[in-house]
Amino acid sequence: MPDSRRDPQTRFWEMVANTPRLVRLVWDAAPRWLLLNLAITILGALIPVAQLYVSKLIVDRVISSLGKPDTDWIPLITLVGLGLGLACLQGGLSKSKEYVSRILNDEFTLHANHVLLQQAVRLDLAHYELPDFYDTLSRAQQSGSTYPVRVLGTLNSLIGQVVSFAGLLTLLLSFSPVIMLLLLLTSVPAFWVGISFSGRRFWMLRHQTQSGRLADYLQTVLLNQKYVKEVRLFNLSQHLLDQWQTIRAGFNEESRALAAKQNSVRFGIGAIASLGFYAAYAWVIVQTVRGVITVGDLTMYSGAFQQAQTLLQGILENVALTYEYNLYVSQFFEFLNLKPEVVSPPNSLAFPNPMRKGLQLRNVTFTYPGATEPTLRNLNLTVSPGESIALVGINGAGKTTLLKLLTRFYDLDSGEITVDGIPLPRFDLTDLRRNIGVIFQDFARYDLSVQDNIGFGDLREHTNQPRIQQAAKDAGAAEIIDKLDYGYQTMLGKIFPNGTDLSGGQWQKVGLARAFMTPAQILILDEPTAALDAIAEYDLFQRFRQLTQGKMTFLVSHRFSTVRMADRIVVLEHGRIVEMGSHDELMEQGGLYEQMFSLQASSYQEG
Repeated sequence: MPDSRRDPQTRFWEMVANTPRLVRLVWDAAPRWLLLNLAITILGALIPVAQLYVSKLIVDRVISSLGKPDTDWIPLITLVGLGLGLACLQGGLSKSKEYVSRILNDEFTLHANHVLLQQAVRLDLAHYELPDFYDTLSRAQQSGSTYPVRVLGTLNSLIGQVVSFAGLLTLLLSFSPVIMLLLLLTSVPAFWVGISFSGRRFWMLRHQTQSGRLADYLQTVLLNQKYVKEVRLFNLSQHLLDQWQTIRAGFNEESRALAAKQNSVRFGIGAIASLGFYAAYAWVIVQTVRGVITVGDLTMYSGAFQQAQTLLQGILENVALTYEYNLYVSQFFEFLNLKPEVVSPPNSLAFPNPMRKGLQLRNVTFTYPGATEPTLRNLNLTVSPGESIALVGINGAGKTTLLKLLTRFYDLDSGEITVDGIPLPRFDLTDLRRNIGVIFQDFARYDLSVQDNIGFGDLREHTNQPRIQQAAKDAGAAEIIDKLDYGYQTMLGKIFPNGTDLSGGQWQKVGLARAFMTPAQILILDEPTAALDAIAEYDLFQRFRQLTQGKMTFLVSHRFSTVRMADRIVVLEHGRIVEMGSHDELMEQGGLYEQMFSLQASSYQEG
């Protein structure tokens, strides 16, 4: 990412250096359309030069034929016809370019968004824990959808302008290299003004990223169904709207001030460019009056001067625009440059099937990105195949964190987690997660069909209707689904037509069905019954014990009636294992587990 403290010249060349990478990205998206677009641009750029030369020949022919009764009209008609042909060709190429550019832009936009989404889903969970990542992602989303296409269009125009300018240059240098130098010098100031203000505009928008994300979030709160009840209940609408308005109005004021400065400078630069043109034009008139050049030359050179200055300014402005747009594209590449750290190793191993020795944690220590204190410290635990483990402790003790480490959402600071003696980082990541089924307390509620919500538990069986129905039955969700208007094809949520929303308990049963879809050997349930009533909870765990026979299970719950079913209960406090054993053993110890159990039990006792 460019550093605002560097000098403009250094930043300019750094941004231009992004162009080859961008061209490769466009080539990957639509190589044939890119070549066709380039060919049309080059051909179209040569036509103005040819038109100027044909106009000169026509004017000279007309002047030489003045007053001659025996004028030969065929050459003149031929030249006029040639001019007409060039005009028609130019019009056809213009329309063709519009069509090809539209197709190319559409193909590239699709490809760029696909690349961005592909990058987002391959990044580690650790990236999503950091606020800076969301700034980077936001800038990439804003830049990646529009600015690469703008760079592409600018480069395409630049190529055409350079080709046209080269043709005009052959005409103008034969007349006067000094005049050509004058036109160049009077055009350069506009270039440097463009570079300067492009940088200012970019850094202004970059510094607005975090405030812009806040404004976007406030807009989401005002519009999203999830917040609508509380926003109305607590009369938050005007308060949130005022905050949003303040942020956006501030952005507009900054933009207005910068635009005023830029336009005032551009006025002076335009006057200098006009002075250069009229100086060149006056010199051509003088040479025509002296008889050094013909009237046809006058029309050709004056037109060439005007076009050359316009093209030169356009070339320099497009170079400045390339710099400006590349500043934004660099934000897209900044996101693409992020590297996941949790990846499958070379020569990765398949997950043992079946497990024989089980799972072991040795001195496991882990700290979340950006945190100053470890969440887990020196954990040691051995779990046999088919054993059921309950994790208990107060909030923040590290229960869910431990489960995330088992699925290798993060890698450890120190220590080791092994399955059958093999460290987790040695396994193929996809195979590892296929063998660990998880339903977290904050499980996803997809606004898609019931079949999708359950079938996502095992994509290989996504269309296996009997398997999906059995998973729903196992989770106690079948009766709920059978009452829906379209059964398993019912859309859930309210954001799409004919969508049906579910209660918290109903959603949790659908989420459990997704977990039951998995063929995993390890099943993790993080507060699986938080939204279920006591009767539904009892019914679920009666079936759960049967369904998980032979599987290693980890259960996190604050309901001690639930954890008693586990073979062993592991008690965590401040990231450490402080107690371990069966319910009876822990009650006899009179430690933290006994205190928590007695406190919860007392709420069910009279007096």
